[in-house]
Amino acid sequence: MQERPWRDFDWPLLTALTLLCGVSLVALYSIDAAPGEATDWHQKFWFKQLLWCSIGYVLFFWVTRLNFQRVFDAAPYIYAVTVLLLVAVLIVGVKINGQRCWIRLGPLGTLQPSEFAKLGTILLVARILRPISIQGVTWPQLALVAVVTLIPVGLTLRQPDTGTALTFFPPVLVMVFLSGISVRWVVGSALTGLVIGPLLFVFVIEPRLKQYQRDRINVTWNAIFHPERLQDRQTREGFGYQTLQSMIAVGSGGILGRGFRGGTQSQGGFVPAHHSDFIASVIAEEFGLVGSLGVLALLLFVILHSANVAGRSRERFSMLVLAGYMTLLAFHVIVNFGMVVGLVPIIGIPLPLLSAGGSSLLMTFVSLGLVANVYGRRFSN
Repeated sequence: MQERPWRDFDWPLLTALTLLCGVSLVALYSIDAAPGEATDWHQKFWFKQLLWCSIGYVLFFWVTRLNFQRVFDAAPYIYAVTVLLLVAVLIVGVKINGQRCWIRLGPLGTLQPSEFAKLGTILLVARILRPISIQGVTWPQLALVAVVTLIPVGLTLRQPDTGTALTFFPPVLVMVFLSGISVRWVVGSALTGLVIGPLLFVFVIEPRLKQYQRDRINVTWNAIFHPERLQDRQTREGFGYQTLQSMIAVGSGGILGRGFRGGTQSQGGFVPAHHSDFIASVIAEEFGLVGSLGVLALLLFVILHSANVAGRSRERFSMLVLAGYMTLLAFHVIVNFGMVVGLVPIIGIPLPLLSAGGSSLLMTFVSLGLVANVYGRRFSN
């Protein structure tokens, strides 16, 4: 990359990233124009998102120039800092809607340490799994990976933020699988999970769920199998309200959408968290199925592009890091769109590069910077 940095630069990824950020700013600008939203320009969602995007681009270009060996060396320290931030948020964090997940940053808003803990965990797990043996992953490696993963998961659950805690597992499982775990062990674990999983949920997990969590699961079950039950008044005005309003917004957009600032649900503020976790409902209502498919195509390109770069990586650590992040990104996209159309219970997972919020945005910029870094070194020895 030192010889011809701009010719080898990952222009396709940067283009997709910029287009997604542009869609986010347009959607947030539309929301900010709605009655009842903040009138001061520095409090508007689109303006704060623009500031975070500016910082994100600086981090993106900086990360593309990093020596990946330094990333490998710094992985334990990055992980330690993110864990300390998770501890700090439990002590001095801001409590919003019953969750203590954020540290206040003055005019910039808040910082969510759990978002950065995901990347810190991926980096350290990749470092642990980098040494390879004939037998594949060893039991000591698996034990260490489990400890490294469960520490941030446990701290995140204490906030409590179950949705974010769940996102730690898919990338770690994929990295372990790619590290050469026995196929018999994978098949045996899958079969065991199919048998024990339902029993574990019924007798262990379900009794410990809070009532609102049960209600959200029931709403999703009804949305899939018994849509007529969503018309029940208690469901419409209770925990089914957000899901139902989001589904109405998506349906009202039709094929081409109702136009910029033309959405009744988004402009009326009927969908809670329409600037963050449910930004996809705004896009679907105003730009229709065509706009939603365009956004999905861009996100799918970023995921597949990251997978391709990971597969062509000549170094095991960078391959595992990119594979882990690709899985995390795919999990976010699938779950977020599933929430918006009522196929997944609401668990508060943002849509990368589109939902308002600096923490998720910066983490995504840094992670994609690592993808561009590996892409730029694809011709090096």
